[in-house]
Amino acid sequence: MSHTPIQLAKLLRLPVPTAQQAAVIAAPVEPLLVVAGAGSGKTETMAARVVWLVANGHVRPDQILGLTFTRKAAGELGNRIRRRLSQLDRVLGRPDLRAGEPAVATYHAYAARVLREHGVRAGYEPTARLLTEAMAWQLADAGMRAYDGDMSAVTSAPSTVTDAVLRLAADLAEHLCTPADLAAWTGRFFAEVQSRSGKMTKPGRDLLTRQRARLQLLPLVRAYTERKQLLEALDFGDQLARAATVARSHPEVGAIERDRYRAVLLDEYQDTSHAQVIMLSALFGGGHPVTAVGDPCQSIYGWRGASAGTLERFPTRFRRRDDRAARVRSLTTSWRNRPEILDVANALSTPLRRSGPAVAELAPADLLAPGLFATPVRCALLETSVDEAGWIASRLLDAWRVAAKVHPETPATVIPVNQRPQTAVLVRTRAQIPPIVAALRAHGLPCEVVGLGGLLGTPEIRDVVSVLRVLADPAQGAALLRLLTGPRWRIGPRDLVALHRRARDLAAGRHGDGAGEPASMASRLDEAVLIEALDDLGEPERYSPEGHRRFVSLREELRYLRTRLGQSLTDLIADVERTTGLDVEVAVRSAQAGDAGLARGHLDAFGAVATRFAEETEGATLNGFLAYLSAAENTERGLAPGEVDVVEGAVQVLTVHGAKGLEWDVVAVAGLARGVFPGQTSGADHWLNGIGVLPFPLRGDAAGLPTLDLDGASDQKDIVRAIEAFALAWREHDLREERRLAYVAVTRPRRLLLASGYWWGAGSKRKRGPSPFLAEIHARCLAGAGQVDGWVPDPGPEAQNPMAALVPTATWPADPLGGHRPLLERAAELVRAAGSPDAAGSPDAAGSP
Repeated sequence: MSHTPIQLAKLLRLPVPTAQQAAVIAAPVEPLLVVAGAGSGKTETMAARVVWLVANGHVRPDQILGLTFTRKAAGELGNRIRRRLSQLDRVLGRPDLRAGEPAVATYHAYAARVLREHGVRAGYEPTARLLTEAMAWQLADAGMRAYDGDMSAVTSAPSTVTDAVLRLAADLAEHLCTPADLAAWTGRFFAEVQSRSGKMTKPGRDLLTRQRARLQLLPLVRAYTERKQLLEALDFGDQLARAATVARSHPEVGAIERDRYRAVLLDEYQDTSHAQVIMLSALFGGGHPVTAVGDPCQSIYGWRGASAGTLERFPTRFRRRDDRAARVRSLTTSWRNRPEILDVANALSTPLRRSGPAVAELAPADLLAPGLFATPVRCALLETSVDEAGWIASRLLDAWRVAAKVHPETPATVIPVNQRPQTAVLVRTRAQIPPIVAALRAHGLPCEVVGLGGLLGTPEIRDVVSVLRVLADPAQGAALLRLLTGPRWRIGPRDLVALHRRARDLAAGRHGDGAGEPASMASRLDEAVLIEALDDLGEPERYSPEGHRRFVSLREELRYLRTRLGQSLTDLIADVERTTGLDVEVAVRSAQAGDAGLARGHLDAFGAVATRFAEETEGATLNGFLAYLSAAENTERGLAPGEVDVVEGAVQVLTVHGAKGLEWDVVAVAGLARGVFPGQTSGADHWLNGIGVLPFPLRGDAAGLPTLDLDGASDQKDIVRAIEAFALAWREHDLREERRLAYVAVTRPRRLLLASGYWWGAGSKRKRGPSPFLAEIHARCLAGAGQVDGWVPDPGPEAQNPMAALVPTATWPADPLGGHRPLLERAAELVRAAGSPDAAGSPDAAGSP
């Protein structure tokens, strides 16, 4: 007896599928591409297709393979499939529905299994261990620092070079190239450019210099590869490249896998890399029933090797048995977004749908979560980035009050956690985070900064890292200054000057013995290290009594912590927290901002990062860990996207890249200003400028990337024109990538979308104004899709940044107790009096840290 999708839904007491969903669920058992828009229920539809295949006897449960990108997504899909099959067994009394378990895993996990079971066919050791990102970074960084070869064309900082080495190694692996392939291609490219007549121009010379710099990275790539071989280890790129090589070179492996898995589901197919596509097509091509699901408008990982064109090429790469292209079906009903939000999303994606594969607009479902306001979309253009942050915080607080149905003046911290809507602020760059977090806290909204790069910007983590830097490197004056001037020690300017003079005196004393000439002022200043002066303060009369006492206390703390440097990173960080009192501080922090628990969470998350680094890195050192943190902070997209969980009761602040696949009730998309979102085109992301980028002609997806066309170039001036044409094509390509990112951002909210920009940012001399994306959202709001809260007009060509005229004022040294000090001092006196009558009048320093 056969079962239709509608019959199965009724048996399982599930909502009846739409006509589009039913067409996908009951599609013929052959290659199928499903173009599924954001929030269109693809996970439910994929699970329903598996149930339909099993219920109708096409496959057994253990003959199903499902692949996705994250462990979280794999777990959700696997659990849903198992639950539905178990329900159907209870209804129909068919034990065969639970005969074995479907295999649902990540793409990387499946590649690892292929390599483990079949790698020996290609000479790969099955016991090779997988390096995590932290381990790989440490290996590459150690090789870079030990290298003494020619680096004359490389002008980047060490951490940037390490990042370039890792990216180049990953690109080579992802596109199945070798360093020898790259060297040979570069030689031919040099010859081609130099063969054109005329005097070499500066753009031409710069182009070849950067290609030479990339060649100078190849010994570091080889050294990184050799270190992995010595450790019998491989990274994620190696894993995919080897699995693709095994699958492509040994057809018998594909026969085994196709017999094992009679039906295959590929989630988020638009994000697959070239090596993954090669592996999957070699294993499951030739008409095997492969269902791929994806959305070209959400292809935002081009910088990691993915390409929006991958989805478009699926029907011809995975042909049916009669050699016809695979069928294509669509899911265009959004079960997440309100109609007004979809109106904005469709407007933003229109240019993408015109220039790419045929993708229909999303339409709202009949049943959706109610909006928080009469208009679920609000936009604004503010004067400054600080004004924008304040507007976002104010609107989010309003949304919380409306959702909880409380008085308009109710503080956020009073609202029960279970009545606070899930909320996020999405940013394009991490530089946007500090003013937004400050505004959220000023409005009493608890907030969580998501991701390692953002985590490093929180005050409590900056304090820990500053202590670690001082312990690791005595010359880290900036880190020591942060500690000295911070809210705990609060050293004033006179005592700081005195400490610096002591450092200069110590430096001068090293250069003169009293009889000879003193060293030059420049050399003495170069060696004037504050930490040395802190360790040898000299006469107490140099400083104020309180300043001297605090210097001595900090010195003793650091001396104690230096004795603990031999322990593990995790234990050292815990010691830093306890010794500096940071653990107590976050536990008793005023509830004014309502984020004491989040501050503790930040410390725990940082401790987890250190634990992973120590466990995953052989011979992990404090210096290596700090270098890893510097790379995470300096790399805009971060070292690893990780798997983000939506939290209750706090505003999550994260980049749009980190928000992929998630949804919240309320989302604010910040910084939709020119040069911010979309951001400035980065030349380092393409091969003409980026030394860590594989030249596009060597990439497997070269057909979808801009080309440097030298065929028509007869002289060096034509070379320049070709470079300019490439730069223009890259800007257009980059804008499409940014538009996909904006589309992902605006499709995250269920109930309320806030979109904003500004004219002036901190430190900018040129005005910004609305980006094309905000202008399009503004137009849709004016057309009835939302509300314009405010739109500051163009300040004019002669206008200057009003933020430049604002002179920040602060009390230094800062008092962490502020206006609460008198009350807290009185409370402390009462506590001391209750504990010891003699202590009530003791001169304990009220201003002590």
